Amino acid sequence: MTDKRMDYSSEIDKLKYSSTERVFEGVITEVNDVSVKIDFKGRMGKMDIPRRLLITEYDPKVGEEVGWLMSYPEVLDTEANQKYLGALHEYKKRMAKIAAEKEKGRTQE
Repeated sequence: MTDKRMDYSSEIDKLKYSSTERVFEGVITEVNDVSVKIDFKGRMGKMDIPRRLLITEYDPKVGEEVGWLMSYPEVLDTEANQKYLGALHEYKKRMAKIAAEKEKGRTQE
């Protein structure tokens, strides 16, 4: 248990502005079995979260307003994380290959 606290505190120490949370609001735009899509009010973007993370006492519905505390994202390092870049590159290659195979299948029909 102590080790987890140490790891957490070291992660917080990376942030220069760790206490900038504020209330954000949005509207649910899509609900399915596993996720909820929310459009931020004020045209600030959107997010897709696992449904299990939404706090509610009943099934969520499209059009309902939601609110949450969040801070602004902060870049932690000047260098990109090579592990994630490699994984992203591989994912994009796989998706391009799948799309090419689908297109090839369509042209053969």
